[in-house]
Amino acid sequence: MSEQMDRVLGIIGYPISHSISPIFQQAALNYVGIKAKYLAWETPAGNLSERINSLKESGVIGANVTVPHKQSVLPLLNDLSKTARAIGAVNTIVNDQGVLYGHNTDVYGFMKSLQIEADFQSNGKSALVLGAGGSAKAIVYGLLGDGIKKLVISNRTPSRAVQLKKELGNPENVLVAMPESTDMLHHHDLIVNCTTLGMKNGPGEDKSPISLQHISETSLVYDLVYNPQKTPLINQAMEIGAQAISGLTMLIYQGAEAFRLWTGINPPTDVMLQAAEKALKG
Repeated sequence: MSEQMDRVLGIIGYPISHSISPIFQQAALNYVGIKAKYLAWETPAGNLSERINSLKESGVIGANVTVPHKQSVLPLLNDLSKTARAIGAVNTIVNDQGVLYGHNTDVYGFMKSLQIEADFQSNGKSALVLGAGGSAKAIVYGLLGDGIKKLVISNRTPSRAVQLKKELGNPENVLVAMPESTDMLHHHDLIVNCTTLGMKNGPGEDKSPISLQHISETSLVYDLVYNPQKTPLINQAMEIGAQAISGLTMLIYQGAEAFRLWTGINPPTDVMLQAAEKALKG
């Protein structure tokens, strides 16, 4: 990679001002000595095609993609990784001499975080996934690939959960919880929140996606929300002595894998995590 001039990367989303990716990715670039700037590219839907096309320029290394463009970006790219194609979502783009490759590092980020933070082994275990959006699809895909025995999807609109299951090939070990079937929410080894409930400044900031009665002290509770790091769900889990993980480590590991795809260099994850934690503390 040439270092004679400043090159650029960025994150594409709308809105984008809340993202801490520019902070921890810039810290990583600086640490390894790559002369590049990581920018926040606020991009409304109507400008997405133009923005993606601009990534083909010689000075652009690549980009991250976040809400609401992870699905709509697919037809604008030249090729997709196996994982991105299976999930139908891209969060990382690599520019290889004007050819744009789409990747999904969310699956890697989640599974790596589970392994490092909790030494969680999926084989023989059951999981409850709360939500049925793009992030839930990545989590379900990752857990199925890791050998989870049983997985229940619970969503406020059950038809969305049914559709998610269908998009992943209707696996027999994936069940959809209907509103009246609260017994399906009990006794899971892993509970993952893929909704925005608990997110700082969000409409459900003070809410948990699940009642305390459904959390066991032996459950591992994973909240994809990372700001705040102690959400209502994580506080519930800690209250009964269950292990709980914030989504910050998933954010860092997915970002670290994107960094590796862009640069070919092993990412300084400790540096990235420190920068992210500092940013969240304000």
